[in-house]
Formats: sequence, structure tokens, C-alpha cells
Amino acid sequence: MNWLNINTAQSSDPLWTSSTTLAKGAWSCLMIYCTHRENDGVIVGARLWQDRQWIHATGLVADEVGDSSLWKWIGDDLHLELYPHDIQKMVVSKRDSGKLGGQSKSEAKITAARTNKPRKADQNIQAQSKHNPSSIQRKEMERKEKEMEGTLSYQSAVADEREREWEKVWSAFPKKIDALKAKAVYMQTDVIPQRIIDALADWSATDEWTRDSGRYIPLPTKWLERGGWNETPTQITTKEKDPVRCTL
Repeated sequence: MNWLNINTAQSSDPLWTSSTTLAKGAWSCLMIYCTHRENDGVIVGARLWQDRQWIHATGLVADEVGDSSLWKWIGDDLHLELYPHDIQKMVVSKRDSGKLGGQSKSEAKITAARTNKPRKADQNIQAQSKHNPSSIQRKEMERKEKEMEGTLSYQSAVADEREREWEKVWSAFPKKIDALKAKAVYMQTDVIPQRIIDALADWSATDEWTRDSGRYIPLPTKWLERGGWNETPTQITTKEKDPVRCTL
């Protein structure tokens, strides 16, 4: 999710009112991280994180994520309270519906249409009907034309959106080589742009990508082709980072 929606009724929730200002600030940082990842408010294995990993992911240090009523620890996993599960479910549902929308024919229908081709006589009749359509046929033709226009309009809108997203994705790559090839691969995926951006940020903080002036950073095209956003970064770099504080 690219936006963080917080219900104003939360201000009177006992979990919120009983928490300190520092805890509320830490909760805000954790909430931003979780909504970007769409992880249902659960940070798996967070108790094992070192300060550098906390700073890189949330802007906090481990000591700032101790005990609080705004989150709880179950094993090594952090579970965030007041997470907007319903909003995440709605966003994911709309995204999935958008991918399926605009498809007027299934593969089965297309196959059946090719198999059951009309005979020549039927084709002649259809040709005559096309030139002299009845009112019912005209309505059916108009319906199909509108359906096709809607499909093309949807596909064009999706393509335009992916074009705009690419600029942000490309700016996140530390090694910018063969932009056109990388873009072609990206346009064939349906991965959420923010997921790629977050994965690149994680990888850019590893020893593998930072040593020898980035000599071992893969080409963007290769990284996208193998689905690099699904890979787990090996090790956070040992380069010191100044702590980042998140306040309200």
C-alpha cells in the first residue's frame, strides 16, 4: 500500500491513549514499514534483528522496540496492534480484480471458436446479415464494439500506469545499465513497484553489493529476470550508519 490510512477513532483507543509519545512514534515507523510490505502487521524474525537492520528497515534501533501496548511479541515475530487489516484486504482485492478485468474471452472460448468454424454457406449468410443487420444484430454489434473499446481502454490505462511506475523503479537501481532492456522485462511482470524498490534498498545495504565499489551488483535486466525481489539479502553491510529517529 502506498498510503497510510489511520482511523481518527484510534485516538481514543485505550491502546493508544495509554502509550507514551515515544511508543507512538515508534509505532508510526513500524506501521509505515508494514503497510509498504503489506505483511498484515507482522514482522517475522524481528527479535533477531541487529540495530543496523532495524535502522535500515524502520529508522529505529532495537531498544526503541521493547515492550509496548501498541505491539506484542510472539516468539521472534513482532505483531503490530491497530494495523488496518481490512484496508489491506480491500486494496489487495481491488488490485487482483484489476488484473482480471477487461478479459472478454477465456482461452476455452477462443479454442471453441477456432474449432467450430462456420461453413462457407453459413459465412455467406453471416456476411449478408452483416450488411443488412436486424435491430437485434445491430445492438449485439454495438455491444461487442463497446466491449472491445473498454478492453483496449483498460489495457492502455494499465500500460500507462506501469510506464509511470517504471521511472521510480529505475531510480532505485544502484547500477543503471541497459535501461530499455530492463524496462522491457519489468513491463512483463505484475509485481508491485514498491516491493522491487524495497528489495533494492535491502540489497543495496549488503556487503555483496557494497564491496569493491559495487563490482558485484548484478545488471538490472538479469536481476529482474530472476525475480531478485523474491531473494533474501545475505548480510547487512558493516558500514556504520547514523541512527535515525522517528518522532511524531
